[in-house]
Formats: sequence, C-alpha cells, structure tokens
Amino acid sequence: MDKDVNHSRIESIINSSALLRSIDMMGVGLAITDPNLEDNPLVYVNRGFEQITGYSREEVLMRNSRFLQGEETDKEHLNVIRQAIREGRSDTVTIKNYKKDGTTFWNQFIVSPILGDDGQPLYFIGLQFDVTEEMEARNASDQKIHQLSNFDPVTGLWNMNRFKEFVKSELTLNEKEQKTAAILRINLNRFRYINESYGEAAGNELLIGVANRIRGCLPEGTLICRSFADEFIILLSRLSDPLQIHRMATDLSGRLKNPYAMFGEEISMGFGMGISIFPDDGKDVPQLLKHAELAMKEAKTESLSDPHYFDYYLMDKLLERVQIEKKLPKALAESEFELHYQPKIDLSTGALTGLEALIRWNDPTEGRISPASFIPIAEDSGFIVELGEWVLWEACWTNKKWQDAGYPKLPVSVNVSAVQFRHPQFVRTVETVLEQTGLAPEYLELEVTESLLNDPVLIKDRLDSLKNRGISLSIDDFGTGYSSIYYLKELPLQVLKIDRTFIENTPSSPRDNSLLQSIIQLGKSLGLTVLAEGVETKEQFDFLRQNECDQIQGFYYSRPVDKAAVEEMLKSSSSSAS
Repeated sequence: MDKDVNHSRIESIINSSALLRSIDMMGVGLAITDPNLEDNPLVYVNRGFEQITGYSREEVLMRNSRFLQGEETDKEHLNVIRQAIREGRSDTVTIKNYKKDGTTFWNQFIVSPILGDDGQPLYFIGLQFDVTEEMEARNASDQKIHQLSNFDPVTGLWNMNRFKEFVKSELTLNEKEQKTAAILRINLNRFRYINESYGEAAGNELLIGVANRIRGCLPEGTLICRSFADEFIILLSRLSDPLQIHRMATDLSGRLKNPYAMFGEEISMGFGMGISIFPDDGKDVPQLLKHAELAMKEAKTESLSDPHYFDYYLMDKLLERVQIEKKLPKALAESEFELHYQPKIDLSTGALTGLEALIRWNDPTEGRISPASFIPIAEDSGFIVELGEWVLWEACWTNKKWQDAGYPKLPVSVNVSAVQFRHPQFVRTVETVLEQTGLAPEYLELEVTESLLNDPVLIKDRLDSLKNRGISLSIDDFGTGYSSIYYLKELPLQVLKIDRTFIENTPSSPRDNSLLQSIIQLGKSLGLTVLAEGVETKEQFDFLRQNECDQIQGFYYSRPVDKAAVEEMLKSSSSSAS
C-alpha cells in the first residue's frame, strides 16, 4: 500500500474522532508511530505535540522520536518504553525530554498499542502531558525534605545523624591511611539567657555568627555539625601531626572568644570546648563523641577557657557520678542524710540571729560524701526536688521542736535549688511542710541563688506568693552571677548574702575592700539586711563591723554543727538572755 495513502487514511480516522479532537483541543500531545516501518517512525502528531515540543508536524513525520532525547533523559525510563513496544503492551513513564529550542520539559508519556485482528500491533499511540511544573514543585519539596533531614535549618551545618555517617567513613579512611583525627565539642554558656533577654531571632543570629566563625577558621570541607540548641561538633580528619589539632583548636577558641555585635551592643559568649583524639580516645564514633562530651563538660564545670582534652580519669568521674546518682534514692529512704546548722550572728551585738540548715550524707561504705559532689548530681537528675523537700521538712520540724522545748525562737534558713524553685508545686510544698510541722512562717527563711534573678518573670510571682505567706527570702551567693540591680530592687527580698569569695582577701586587699564596701552599701540602700558568709578571722570580723555589715556566718564564730551542738548553743543563748 502507498505510504501517503496509508497516512491519509490515518488522518481521516483521527480527524473524524470527536475524542481525539477533544484531546487536541486540551493541549495534550498525541503521537502515533508505525512499528511495521523501519525504525518505528512517527506517522502522526497533533497540535498538542507541536505546542509542547516546539516542532511542527512537517519536521517530525517519518522520524523516530529519539530526537526528543538528550543527556538528561533517563536511560532506564527509555528502556521501559522500548520494552513495552517490543512486547506490544501499554506502559507509562515520566521522562525528561528536549524541545526544539534545547530547553527541557518533563513528559508524562503513556504508550499503548493498536492491535490488528491477528493480535499484532498496527500502530503505537502515545499521549504526552507536560508535567514540568508538578515535577519541579516535587523536586523542590524533595530538596527541602533533604535539607531538613540532613542540615540544621538555622546555621546550614550538618545535623547529628548525617554528621555521624560522615565521621564513620572518615575514621575508616584515617585508619587505612594511619592518620589521626579529633572530635571537638563546643557548648555555649548561658545561651538560654540570650534567647530570653533578646528573643529567639537574636539567638539564631548568634548561632549563625558562631557557625560562620567556625567555618572561617577551619579548612574548607571540614565536617561541622550543630547537634542541638547551643552545641557544635567538629571533625578534624586525616592529620599527620597531632600538634595540628592543638593549633587548630586554640586558634578556633581564640576566635570564638571575640565579642559578637548585636543590637548595637558587644556580647561576649563563653563556652566549653572538649576534644577526643582518634584512635587514642576511641576507635568508633559513639566513643569519640562521648569522650569529647565528657571533656567539654569538665571544661564548663571547671570554667576552663582553653580547649580541654579527654583523659580517662574523666571516665572514673563519670562512673563515680553514676554510682552516686543510683545511691541517692536509697540513701534518702534509709536515713543516711542529716542536717547540720551554721549560726548567723548579729555583728553589733554578737547575738545569735538564725541558723542555716546544711545537708550532710553519711554513706555506710564511703563515709562522709561532700555536698559539692552530690548536690550537682541531684540537680541534674531532678532528684533535688525530692531531696530538697526532705531538707525543708526536717529543718522546719527540728526548729519547731526546739521552740516547743523553750529555746529562743529563731528563723531557720533553707537553700533552694533553681530546679526546686522552678517546680510547679514548689510553693504548695512549702505550705504543706509548714502545715505538717506547725512552724510559723516567720521562722522559715528561703535562700535562692543569684542565678535565678535572670528569670525575673517566674521568680517574682513565686517570691511574692511566698512573702505574702510571711516567709522571709534571701538572695544567696550574691556577686557570683550576673543579676541586674533593677531586679534586686524590684523583687521582694529581705536579706542579701555576700559570697565568701569577696571576704577571703579582706582586709589585706584594698581592691576587695572597696568592692565589699560597695556591696554592703548597695544592700543597705535597698533596705536589705546584709550578711557576709565565710568569715574566718578577727580581722575580717572587725572590717565588716566597721563597715556596718549586719550579720555574719563563718568559722570565726562556728562551723556547721549537728543538732546536739545547736541545742547547747540555744541553751547558752537562752541563759544569756535571761
């Protein structure tokens, strides 16, 4: 049969088809090929095909449709189409094709045979849908998902999961090449207060600034991760000389110490930096990360400003910490804790004005365990809430017992951890303890740490609530934190306790003397009772008295003593009064 006649018949069939005319009007591409001719050429294309590809009908008829293919055309998808044609069946692919002008488009292509009476394909009909917008939107979405799943959205650094994968691969290469590597962990100090004081946007700006300094200080391609809020982790890899680690860490530390410009101010950001070295400190990712974390925490605890290297003694400290954490609940249940009391003395009269309750732990196997060892662990684990409630109950019950015995009625002060104070049931707990023990509120004083003043909204409501119940309130360790004098003025406090560090070099240090005088005058100008703790010598005692400090605590008068020794003091005080 003459080819032209055959093609004319095809056009006649198509032109008479209402369905195919509708397809043509919809802009859907329609192409028909003849598998019985050499190279399966196009024998018909509609207006939609011309609009999508940019080719005219005259330019494409009797050509194989491979002219729509190019470098970015997926070969696997092409094979799907070829296989369908070979097998005389239908199939669908979404493939990147090329227009006449060289630009690409995403073509959702449906191919299907028209079978003759013998079951063999007479023609193949193909429908084209330009789905470029949909594919680009999906690709953008996939890219965003990839970004979110692999990168920190604030700094653009790797996230922890992806970082670990890369570190694992790098350690394998280091081992093969007999090179060394190091993990650096950096944790910012007091980042939470930046967010609270300046807002989350400012906090993010600071994080970006830190990230940029880290990037700018280290070789291009260095693996850097932001693991969570205020922590960054770095891998220094394939190093021949271990001294390079120290040089790079020291340089980075120096750069991070420089102030950050924010809202017209310069803000200095402290941090702790811990380092673990491969393979000495660990041969796998979890070990190196954990050991760098231990070194970083040690740096923060000891206020070390320089990079701190992991040492296996830190593992001993960790083991000791774990053991203490496990033993705390049992120790409370088995009455291993007791309270000692340190007297407070009026400087002008020498009279006993109150007692501070201090917890002691008598472990049956380890002996006396220092509060400096177990209190931070109790705070970190949250056990301080339960332990603090016991201290509060024991101090109030004992004070009421002394009062009932006829001893002088003096206030007992109890230290309150920031963790306790933030607990939503704290005020109710204090009320319950006073109700159960029968102690009048005016004979309880609560000492809160200065660091709590940085959370004024929370602390003011609770301090007001406690003061309204008749409980006395004092600010402990004043001078060691960063509290605002405004908050000190606005909060309902009665006592300002000067930290012992300001007393140690008095009166031999003129500078310390001036500072101490200023703090005393500040407290008195705010109408607060000023108490100095850590007074150990007569010279310190005399200096404080001359400068009108109100009260003292310290070894000069008495160390913390047990209940029996307190009772003797109270008897003596009672006799003196009579």
